Amino acid sequence: MSWDSLESRDFLGGVPAHQLSATRLLSSPDPSRHQLEDPPEVFPFSEEYQGERNGALRWGSRFGPAHRPPPAGLLDCFRGCRSRLDQYLARRKIERGVRLYGQNEQRLAVKVWLSALRGVRHRSDKFALLGHLYQAYMDFGKYRESLEFAHRQLGISEELDSAPMRAEAYLNLARAHQTLGGLDRALSYARHALYNDCGGGSTAGCVHLTVASVSLELGAFSKAMDGFQKALAVAQSQNDNTLLLQVYVGLSELWRRLRDAERAVACAARACDLGRGPRAADLNTRHHRAALLQMAAALRARGELGDAHDYCNEALRLAAVAGDQGCYARAARIAGDVYRRKCDIGKALRHYEVAMGAGQSLGDRLAQMEAMDGAARCLEALRLQGRICNCRPLEFNTRLLEVATSVGAKMLVRRVRLRLAEIYTALGDNNAAARQKRAAAAWAAPACARCREPLADRPEPLASLPCAHIVHHACMPESWSRRSTRGAGASASAGVECAECASPRAPRAPPPAPPAPPAPRTLPHQDFPFGTPPTLRESDLNSVLSDHSSQQATSSV
Repeated sequence: MSWDSLESRDFLGGVPAHQLSATRLLSSPDPSRHQLEDPPEVFPFSEEYQGERNGALRWGSRFGPAHRPPPAGLLDCFRGCRSRLDQYLARRKIERGVRLYGQNEQRLAVKVWLSALRGVRHRSDKFALLGHLYQAYMDFGKYRESLEFAHRQLGISEELDSAPMRAEAYLNLARAHQTLGGLDRALSYARHALYNDCGGGSTAGCVHLTVASVSLELGAFSKAMDGFQKALAVAQSQNDNTLLLQVYVGLSELWRRLRDAERAVACAARACDLGRGPRAADLNTRHHRAALLQMAAALRARGELGDAHDYCNEALRLAAVAGDQGCYARAARIAGDVYRRKCDIGKALRHYEVAMGAGQSLGDRLAQMEAMDGAARCLEALRLQGRICNCRPLEFNTRLLEVATSVGAKMLVRRVRLRLAEIYTALGDNNAAARQKRAAAAWAAPACARCREPLADRPEPLASLPCAHIVHHACMPESWSRRSTRGAGASASAGVECAECASPRAPRAPPPAPPAPPAPRTLPHQDFPFGTPPTLRESDLNSVLSDHSSQQATSSV
């Protein structure tokens, strides 16, 4: 075979290489089947191909309208099956974590939930999973990490534009900021949760409970009572034992701060009965520990120090088993209160120091503030006994005043300012003492709604009206007490009102829409304004538990 037989001269005679075609090299034996006279239109290559979205349209613009995209291949089918399988396994893991959490296997449940977080695909399932993780981290005392889960929930609720989801996310943000000491932010988030559609279920009751707890810390007792009454109504209508227990704990704390020890003990006893009753299987042990701590605080206020010590010891044991450092910090503070009432200042100061360290490690500013208040009272007792000079109590109370002012605890600010006035008077600085007294008088103490006399000045029985105002028990006539047990509707129908409700007021305008919620912020890790207290150590827990065990042995002897 020669080059002449292939007619190579036609191709070697200067024809450009890009014009060579296979049809010219291998001519068709049947020209009627392969029409080459009218070649099809050639479409240039397009650089605007951007992925798989609108693949059919871009495939045509790239390869011509006569072409169609190939059918879904095996790889696409595998990816779809894998996505559905991951979603199914994630749901199974969420359900398994809920069962483990109900069986008090919190750490294993959190491990399962975190593994499910990587495979969940649906937004609603991811929102519910983030809610479970938020609650678990709140139970562990990891408030900053739980705040991150709440922010992710808020983002999902905005994407889905769901009002109930948005209300739940705002509620979680409010509870986390309340524990971290941001009471104003917590109140703002709680109001936004009320502004959205809470669904009328337990979520609305939890929002009312959060508003009541924040109002209690801010010193607004009537608003706190109003929130507790609304939350109590929701809990009873929904038959929610968990919410009912939390309401009774909050009411006990309200009466304790108003120095009505009998009502405080009665409400705490109801909470403990709910935690130990036959329907306690659906309650988390965290609520049972809170009820035990509240019972210890109420008994300590009534003077039953032995029983208060036993309840506190039980809460400490359960907190050590569950790893709840937030409950541990509060239990250590209440144990310090018990030792202070027993005039054992040394043990009380050591427990307060442990509570301050635990609160600092968790970022729980409320626990820090309460422990500091107990330590300041111990130093005041030592000052009055002449065992220390006035300098150390003055410095410590000044630092406590900074913390209480930043948190917004007005009742504690008033108490600290009066304490500082006494110290300045002992130092002979009458001008500074007068300034502290004027600043303390700027906040009006809670007063009786009928006789206008201040409340919480001395231990005395109190009562609440259906309108959420608080009066002395002696100021409440028998007709009011009978009507108050029938609910707000009976009181309104009878035309009986307290002095606050009967005072003339201007007609109120319709409430405007709440302002925009505060922007999320990154909380610093060191949020303590006067240095770093000792961190929580295992030796601290052992020393506290050994003190309780030795106290039990002594009492048994």
